[in-house]
Amino acid sequence: MSGSASGITWVLLSLWGARFLMVASGGRVADRYDRIKVMIGADVLRIVAQGALALLFAGLLPVQSWHLCLSAALYGVGTALYNPAQIGLTPELVPEERLQDANGLLSLVADVAFLLGPVLAGVLMSTVGFSWVLWIDVASFAVNLALLLRSARIHTPPASPTRAAAPQDPEDAGDEDARSRDTRFRAGFAIMAQYPWFGVGMALWFVVSLGIGLTAVAGPVIAVESLGGPGAWSVLATCLAVGSLLGSVTVISAAKQHPWKAAAVVVALGAVLQFTALTMRDHLSTAVIGISFAVSALTTAACGIVWDTAYQSEIPERYLSRLGSIDNFVNAIGVPIGMLLGALFTAHYDVVFLGLSLLLVLLGIPAARLAGRGRKATA
Repeated sequence: MSGSASGITWVLLSLWGARFLMVASGGRVADRYDRIKVMIGADVLRIVAQGALALLFAGLLPVQSWHLCLSAALYGVGTALYNPAQIGLTPELVPEERLQDANGLLSLVADVAFLLGPVLAGVLMSTVGFSWVLWIDVASFAVNLALLLRSARIHTPPASPTRAAAPQDPEDAGDEDARSRDTRFRAGFAIMAQYPWFGVGMALWFVVSLGIGLTAVAGPVIAVESLGGPGAWSVLATCLAVGSLLGSVTVISAAKQHPWKAAAVVVALGAVLQFTALTMRDHLSTAVIGISFAVSALTTAACGIVWDTAYQSEIPERYLSRLGSIDNFVNAIGVPIGMLLGALFTAHYDVVFLGLSLLLVLLGIPAARLAGRGRKATA
């Protein structure tokens, strides 16, 4: 539309910029109001974003690049409102002993969609055109909206004794009340300070996100320069997708819940394995590097589910969406920074891989040691 490759950059910046700016508001709104209603509003916003753009492509008005940027920004705002609300709602709907299964199922559905989405998009673009891609997206949000509206009529947040805070000293309870009423984003970090294991875990996930962004840029470069060409990157990317899917299936099929203490070490080792394989790329086959990619994606997906379950179980419900927005914020900013590292240090990838590996080890150990301390019952 713009005649320039930079156009897609502006559209993506609009999407991620809006998510970045609104993620703080998403958490505090979801903690203050009915989470299902927040999710309904978010879906309405995304229906408007995609539906209005579809109407433009149907010939309502001449389409310009800024229309796509505006649509992407509205879509980003809707996502920033929806995700923290969903994080806080899940423990309300699911018994604590089934929370890991529920998070695993959500992750599995997302993995399948990420595998099939590009294939479906390619078929639709070559047959019915882009406007139908938008209408199908609108339809998907409409179905979700209908389900949420039905849920809103029957859902009452449970007063679960397993998630209730223990009795407190009156002075401490007053402080806790003040923190609950403070809906500023920085209040989320003040709450996080009460749970050191959560703060160290977030630092670990930030480095993991850096690695994901770095791999997205460095992987294709290394595949072309050292592994034989673009076909090698296709193999590695497929290994990532399959590994992520297997990670979700592994958690769902587990007979018991996995502790975050073990998962913190596993996710660090999985990423280190991938970076080690990339560093030794001149001595390893594409198949072996692909296996390391699959293992890393498997551990990241599986341990991500364990992480979500851990903080949904251990942190008081009234703080969940705000800390969930911090979780989204850290991951949303880590991936693009990792991509920037990949673009800036093309001649020094081995040094960057080593640096991230050291950080993962240094953070994985305290994350495991702190896991389980400062549980919700002491909040």
